[in-house]
Amino acid sequence: MLRPLSPLFLAALCLVSAPVLRCAESTEAKSPITAADLLNLKQLESPALSPDGRWVVYVVRSIEPKAGETDDWTYRTRLWLAATDGSAAPRQLTFGAARDSSPAWSPAGDHIAFVRAVEKEKPQIHLLPLAGGEARPLTKIETGATSPRWSPDGAQILFTSSLAYAQVRAALEKKSADATPAWSNERPRRKANDTANWGLKDDKASAAAKAMADSSSGVAAGEKAGGQKPVAKPDGSLQEIREWLAKDEADANPRVSNRLNFLAEGDLAVTPEFNQFYTIAPAEGAEPQAITPGYEGYAAAAWLADGKGIVCVGPRDRKLHPDRDRLSGLYSIDVATGAAKVLLEEPGCNYTEPAASPDGKWIAYALRTGGEFSFDQPMVAVVPAGGGTPKVLTPNLDRAVSGLKWSDDGNFVYFTAPDRGGFPLFRVGVDGATPETLTAARDWGIRDYDVRHGILAQIVTNPANPWELYLGAADSKSARPLTAHNSAWLKDRQLSAYEPHRLEQADGITVDYWTIKPADFDPAKKYPLLLNIHGGPSAMWGPGEATMWLEFQFYAARGYAIVFANPRGSGGYGKDYQRANFKDWGIGPASDVLAAATFAAKEPWIDPARQVVTGGSYGGYLTAWIVGHDHRFKAAVAQRGVYDLATFYGEGNAWFLVPLYWGGYPWQPEVRAILERDSPLNYVANIRTPLLIQHGDVDFRTGVIQSQILYKSLKQLGREVEYARYPRATHELSRSGEPKQRLDTLVRYEEFFRRYVGKN
Repeated sequence: MLRPLSPLFLAALCLVSAPVLRCAESTEAKSPITAADLLNLKQLESPALSPDGRWVVYVVRSIEPKAGETDDWTYRTRLWLAATDGSAAPRQLTFGAARDSSPAWSPAGDHIAFVRAVEKEKPQIHLLPLAGGEARPLTKIETGATSPRWSPDGAQILFTSSLAYAQVRAALEKKSADATPAWSNERPRRKANDTANWGLKDDKASAAAKAMADSSSGVAAGEKAGGQKPVAKPDGSLQEIREWLAKDEADANPRVSNRLNFLAEGDLAVTPEFNQFYTIAPAEGAEPQAITPGYEGYAAAAWLADGKGIVCVGPRDRKLHPDRDRLSGLYSIDVATGAAKVLLEEPGCNYTEPAASPDGKWIAYALRTGGEFSFDQPMVAVVPAGGGTPKVLTPNLDRAVSGLKWSDDGNFVYFTAPDRGGFPLFRVGVDGATPETLTAARDWGIRDYDVRHGILAQIVTNPANPWELYLGAADSKSARPLTAHNSAWLKDRQLSAYEPHRLEQADGITVDYWTIKPADFDPAKKYPLLLNIHGGPSAMWGPGEATMWLEFQFYAARGYAIVFANPRGSGGYGKDYQRANFKDWGIGPASDVLAAATFAAKEPWIDPARQVVTGGSYGGYLTAWIVGHDHRFKAAVAQRGVYDLATFYGEGNAWFLVPLYWGGYPWQPEVRAILERDSPLNYVANIRTPLLIQHGDVDFRTGVIQSQILYKSLKQLGREVEYARYPRATHELSRSGEPKQRLDTLVRYEEFFRRYVGKN
């Protein structure tokens, strides 16, 4: 039996979440949110406090008309600067059509390093003098440069560049005759590098090669002395044939792969790429120096306190192909010599986000246990900077930590974690005491933050505003808004409140859900109900979630009541809840969201005969599952979903979800049986609900065939179905896709619903 929780509990929950409800107050003379308000949204990112704590630089992403266009738009990202004491209005630092991001202060506080991306070019590190003057490029590396980090003394800037296999090979061949990786390239009956390096044309990536190489040189297999390419013929010797084929492959005609992970986001990834670290002096004419050469990818670098080395994560087993080495190691690397020291390689452990304490004693990191495929929640842990016994600081939190940063004194580690609809900020002492919550309201979302000089700068999402910069004390829950990028235009908009609820299922599962009343709500009227379902399946929605903010307010403005839930399998509720949909993507989670819809539909102001449903990614999957099993909905929109799980294993780059959630692979009979049971396609004959199916042309995360087969099946069955395909669109269409396409999806989905529930 389903049981809503007691009114006393709900009253208490509402009191805790009081800021959620204020956004609906005082609606007089305010206009509703429109689809075009997407173009007004400003997304704030990457706050960075100056060394003296007087300033905070941050990134604002806006949507602006394309040059010469009146009906198409593009993204612009620019740097802004604000005084932490609020003595001056925030001011824009960078201008123009380039995309600027990832600001980092010099230790002296007189320069900001940042990443500038110009259309059709690789991003490069630039330096902006705070005393005045234009930003100037620091790097000109062919492979691009990202993630700048100043050394503690300001003498060097650490950055990352991603090199293709051919580029790494070229660099190594300038150092040694042997440029063969330690791992197998998995090409049947062929040796690695047994043809010339045709993939490196016209001396591409020469800066990266130069940075990696010394003055010595070697000769590649199949390549003549002096760098002259060998003969390539379709009818020559076996070697000449192989050279001719290799040349075609280098031209991407055809694209040949021997990788397991051959699908990227929006394109194929036929050969591996490797993140490498470099340093460069912040001076005119400086050349980058490689720290991590070779066929090994590294990530998440941070300077050690002495400035002589970095800490990072890297490969666990150098003899395994990178696609198969799914566990990481924690390393410190000497920047002068490139010598790497293993700090941690515990069995079954993965390490991310290392950060060195300012006092040089500790390295903090996020630790996930449980092996390659695990539901264990990442924890905050520390290890002595020189190596030694690690210590877990949050063993009982049972939430997925991220965004680790140190306090100035090295006594606390700050972090965020999803929690019951919010994304609060926490801190924990190195003594391992109980973590403190530092967020003013539990259901706020801290999207990004920085802490320095006892000041906490944080990007906040709440129901009244999706992105704004707030400032407060580093040890306090109080915070004040420092910017008004969105509140400036939202003050004239009528917003709807999030109302929290909780229900208990017959099997003991407790489910949080929220309802949102239509804008300009009249209790005497009847409204249609929209059930919206999140993806993941381990995502979590709530008042602190930014990506759905406009969509929820848009539907409320169009007269819909909205209900959304965090069904079993959602993040933000701990390991057991996140694993509660193991071998059960359909039945259990569907019962949770339908129970939320059932309770919501009992409200006297909801018309239970006018219900619609939608969801994206896993939410698209669950939408299709539901309409194959439940017929209460007048219309449905399935967005970029998965509908046949066995083919999803081969078609999507998120294939690892199959062994994670079903414990095996489609060719195993016991696994195949569960995949067939959980595949919405197998219930297509039961679908009677009119359905709009949406997918992006280059969505390689779920795979576009998923939508094609569902659409074609429904057409063959004579059902009411429509198919919307978006050119150039990846799986990220709804979050960062082309602005015009995002605008189209908002309007198109609502128009489809309106065909069946009428004007509200």
